[in-house]
Amino acid sequence: MDIWDRLQIKLNSYWDILILSIPKIAISLFILCVFILLAYSLGKIFRRKMGKSNADSITIGFLIRITKFILISVGFIVAFHAMGFEGIAGGLLAGAGMGAIIIGLAFKDIGENFLAGIILVFDRPFDVGDVVNINNNMGVVRSLLFRTTHIKSFDGKDVYVPNAAIIRNDVLNFTRDGLLRHEFIIGMDYDDDVDGALALIYKTVNAHPKVITDLNTQAIVNEFAPNTINIKVLFWIDTLDYKNEALLTKSEVMRDVKNALSAAKFTLPANIQEIKAYQGQPVPITIQYAEGLPKPDPTSAK
Repeated sequence: MDIWDRLQIKLNSYWDILILSIPKIAISLFILCVFILLAYSLGKIFRRKMGKSNADSITIGFLIRITKFILISVGFIVAFHAMGFEGIAGGLLAGAGMGAIIIGLAFKDIGENFLAGIILVFDRPFDVGDVVNINNNMGVVRSLLFRTTHIKSFDGKDVYVPNAAIIRNDVLNFTRDGLLRHEFIIGMDYDDDVDGALALIYKTVNAHPKVITDLNTQAIVNEFAPNTINIKVLFWIDTLDYKNEALLTKSEVMRDVKNALSAAKFTLPANIQEIKAYQGQPVPITIQYAEGLPKPDPTSAK
């Protein structure tokens, strides 16, 4: 019997084994599909039930991912067992503990970030849609993943911050309760009526429709600067839509205050430099003209 005859006999035996194994393979695939469908069905049920209980979307998304991962993993183990690979299934279960140690050592950062994600789920420093600043990464939280947190910056960048870095650093949440205080400084001339300016600023700020007047709007003298009396203006706004509301509202309030003061004939001086000459000495000023430009005629000066 030559090699080709032996090869044909082997292939025929393998084909017979495959035919006999088709029922087990079909059952195993059916079991795996059931577990996959169960995982996604439970995910939808959890999302619907937890949504009704006002659970935050960060918790919902994270728990759904963990549930799917566990159910699909169990489905693979049961499917291997149904196909007759009890040794593989038992090995997966027996090696789970040791595998966790090995994986933990080999992928320390991944395990650390995963555990940090679980902490963030229960600690809840932010929710999906909140505007946060983490390690100078400012933007809107999109999702909490197993290893990272997805932030969409205001200039369109997708930033993925490791979860472990979040729990080790300060998290600035600008929209947690929907309130944020803005402030700016405007300079008044020393000869102006300060009390009148303060009253006008207070009235103008509170007249803006997006300023929360129930909270304490303030206009106070902040500093006696060399050229101006600096007035600090503080007011509260709604920041649920931080990008469109907070930033634009501050700009509009500053514009309204400037226009109101100018219309009331208040002086908003620029930076003034005062030069003094003592004991009749000439003022040391040199005027330089750009090349190619004609110099003015001194005799024509009035």
